Amino acid sequence: MTRATRHLRKTLDGVAANNQHAALEVMRAIEQLRDELLRQRLLGIVHRLNQDAEELRHARDEVHGGFGKLA
Repeated sequence: MTRATRHLRKTLDGVAANNQHAALEVMRAIEQLRDELLRQRLLGIVHRLNQDAEELRHARDEVHGGFGKLA
């Protein structure tokens, strides 16, 4: 695996981890809200953050596989 590939994989994994951390922080804030409409909107954001994290990790795994096939 090249240095650039390792860096890209590390970056993708870091962004995915940041998304999941942000989702957890938003969940903690949601627990304190009484406004049901706002809670639902924020839960949608949490869902998207977690989906994006999963897609980033999938892309990270494909970067390794894709470059490995080219070598």
